[in-house]
Amino acid sequence: MKFDIICVSIIFFMLLTTPIILPTSASNIEKTNLVYNYYNYQNMTSLLQNLQSQYLKIMKLESYGKTHEGRDIWFVKISDNVETEEEDEPGILLLGGHHGDEKIGFEILIFFIKYILENYTSEDRVRQAIDNTEIYMIPMINPDGVEANTRKNCNPDSYTGVNTNRNFGYDWKYYDLFPNIYGKSWASKETSGNYRGPVPNSETEVQAIIRVAKSFTLNISLSYHAGAEVVFYPWYHTTKKTPHEELFITIGEEMGKISGYPLWTGSNPLIPRLGGTLGSSENYLYGEHKILAYTVESAKQKAPTNPNSVYNYCYTNVGVHLYLCEKAQTIDNTKEYTSKSFAYIFPNIFSIVHKIFLKLE
Repeated sequence: MKFDIICVSIIFFMLLTTPIILPTSASNIEKTNLVYNYYNYQNMTSLLQNLQSQYLKIMKLESYGKTHEGRDIWFVKISDNVETEEEDEPGILLLGGHHGDEKIGFEILIFFIKYILENYTSEDRVRQAIDNTEIYMIPMINPDGVEANTRKNCNPDSYTGVNTNRNFGYDWKYYDLFPNIYGKSWASKETSGNYRGPVPNSETEVQAIIRVAKSFTLNISLSYHAGAEVVFYPWYHTTKKTPHEELFITIGEEMGKISGYPLWTGSNPLIPRLGGTLGSSENYLYGEHKILAYTVESAKQKAPTNPNSVYNYCYTNVGVHLYLCEKAQTIDNTKEYTSKSFAYIFPNIFSIVHKIFLKLE
C-alpha cells in the first residue's frame, strides 16, 4: 500500500513539473531549458526553399536584392495562381525584421508562412485568403542586422550601419526645413541608433520594399517591430490627419480585437503640429502609394524567450493576417479619399511651406 502511494506521488509530481507542449507543426518552437530558439538567416533560407519545393503551386520565393554582406533579401508571394499577377485581386504586404534585434517580428511572419501553406487544403478561411488575395511578404528585411543582433544594417560605409526604417525618402526634406524639430543632427550622426543614411533610399533593404510597392497592387501593409504592444499608422511626422483616417481607425481597431494591441490614434490638436519620425516605410507606403500601412509593435520584449509566449504572439497574429486578407477585398484599389476632415480640407501651413521650399530648389 505504501509503495502504491509512493508511485502515485511520483507520477503526480512528474505531471506537475512537465511543461505543456503546444502544437508546433507551424513553428520553430523548441524547448531547451524553456528558452525559445529563433530562426537565423540560414535556417530561414533553408526553410523557405524547402517550402517552395513542397508548395510550388501556391508559393514563390525570389531574392529582391543583396545586403551589404551578400545575403539575399527574400521576397515571398503566396497565391492560388502564384506565377500570375491577378490584377483583380487585392494585395497585402507583411514586413518583418527592419531592426535585426527585434526578432519576434520576423518569427511571426515565418510562422504565418508555414501555417497557411500547411493548412491550405484543410482550413476554409486559409484557402479563401490564398484564393482571393495576393499575399506578399519580406519576413526578414535586414538579415545582416539579424545575424549581428543589431538594430541597424551592416553598411560598411557608416560607423555602425543605417537604420532601414529611417532611410525612406518620403518627406525627407522636413529634416532641412525643421532640423531641430526632427533632430537632424541626431539622425545624421552615424553612431545613432536612428542614423538615416547618407541619402534617401540608399539601402538595398529599402530598395527591395520600394520595388514591391511599385510592382504590385497593395491595399494594406503591416510592418512588425517590437518594444511595446501597440499599433500605429501614418502620419509619423505630423499630427495632421490622413485623408483615410476613418478607414485606418476602423481596420486598426478590428485588428486590436483579434490581437489585443490597442490602436494609437495620437492627439487631435486644433492646429496640426510637426514632430515624430521621418523616413519610415509606413510614411512612404501610404504617402506615395496610398497603401494603408501600419506599424505593429508586437511584444514588449524584442525577443521574448518563453516558448509559450512566442507561440501565442505568432498564432494570434495569424488571425490578424487572415482578417486583413478579407478586409483588403472590400477596399477600392484606387483608395479614393474616404474622409474630409478639417485638416484635409485646409492643409496645414507646414505642407504649404514645404511645397514652396521644393519649388525654390
